[in-house]
Amino acid sequence: MGLFSTKIPKVGAAGLARHLNLLDITFIGVGAIIGAGIFVITGQAAATTAGPAIVLSFLIGSIAIGITALIYAEMSSIYPVSGSAYNYTYATLGEFFAWLVGWNLLLEYGVATSAVATGWSGYFRTFIETNFHLALPTALSGSYNPAAGTYVDISAFLVIAVIFTLLAIGIKESARVNNIIVYIKIVVLSIFVYFGLQHFDIENIRNFFPFGWQGMWHATSLIIFAYLGFDAISTVAEETKDPTKTIPKALMIALAFSTMFFILVSFTLTSMVSYTELDVPHALSFAMLRVDEPFIASIIALGAVVTITTVMLVMGLGFTRVAHALSRDGFLPAYFREVHPKYNTPFKVTLYGGLFLAILAGFIPLKILAELVNIGTLFAYFVVGIAIIVLRKKGLIGTFRVPMFWVLIPLNFALLIFIMSGLELHTWIRFAVWSGIGIGIYFMMRGKLNRDEA
Repeated sequence: MGLFSTKIPKVGAAGLARHLNLLDITFIGVGAIIGAGIFVITGQAAATTAGPAIVLSFLIGSIAIGITALIYAEMSSIYPVSGSAYNYTYATLGEFFAWLVGWNLLLEYGVATSAVATGWSGYFRTFIETNFHLALPTALSGSYNPAAGTYVDISAFLVIAVIFTLLAIGIKESARVNNIIVYIKIVVLSIFVYFGLQHFDIENIRNFFPFGWQGMWHATSLIIFAYLGFDAISTVAEETKDPTKTIPKALMIALAFSTMFFILVSFTLTSMVSYTELDVPHALSFAMLRVDEPFIASIIALGAVVTITTVMLVMGLGFTRVAHALSRDGFLPAYFREVHPKYNTPFKVTLYGGLFLAILAGFIPLKILAELVNIGTLFAYFVVGIAIIVLRKKGLIGTFRVPMFWVLIPLNFALLIFIMSGLELHTWIRFAVWSGIGIGIYFMMRGKLNRDEA
């Protein structure tokens, strides 16, 4: 096969069971979108780049990601298969671009899972120390850094192990857990908004653009991280009932619902406490402490731990399904494509992938690698935008179509380019290095692995 040869994905080729309904799929999206971003990035972006105008940053981000979601909805209605943007690209732009997209999706889901586990560990340790006066030994409380006396972040390691064991047992069971946690998440954020608005102070938002319009635009490049993960919905298309209708609906509902909460929470946060005080990793609970609501602050802190758990669950799910799709097409060893006869899950790639990510989370500081998540994912979104144009030119029609196509698609490209232009130079350099490694693996693997066209 040539570098640009295309492959139409076959529905049902993975042998995965269809257990998921509209509520399950929507909550998978909400579980991924409403996560660490809203608890951490909101405060830091408001304090350093946008001030109260962070509300507009979220709104602009929702427009860019919203158009991308429309594109994913149309693509998924034509190709209701696992693998998400990888399979969409393979069917339109060819093998080489499909591999680059798949490689960057592994980066998005894999590194994000490990990085979020590290954040979860920090919240978890703080919670048990504050409420139960329990402290882990220093050697087990951080990534490998002998100078600081830390050797392994045991909490991060173990939580990844638990998450991926759950994913190996079954998607239906994982979805049930995710649904319960998303309900809890909605309640916690609603509590924050309800009690926070009672401390509304007009003085805190009177200077709405303290960093000017430029600062607000720059903040969009930062908070876009909060939206990443909505595409996890399309990675489980082959485990969804009636996917050509269910996936597009779930994409739209999850994004609209999440955007509503982003705007409500960011407005509440910056109106109850001055933005100048919010450059902290626990902005929401900090704000409640600042207005003398310690009990609510504890609820928010516990909610953060629960919330980040759902992000790991969904990101881990996306990682295993993309890796399974890559293996099925011969880009990764055939060993990883096997589906468990009882649980109907790609259990080998789940267990081995989980072990690898647990080691990353436990031993390696992931700050630098995590910066690649934004640019790698935005690259995938950009390529999918090109892919949908190719599909339209071919005359392929799904059950859902992007409205005002020739208006929204150019707008989508413009917004994605603008957002990516706000990223720092070192992030672009690391992205180039990561892509170079991926290209090297591609040419090595395509010469050695047999393609399974089934």
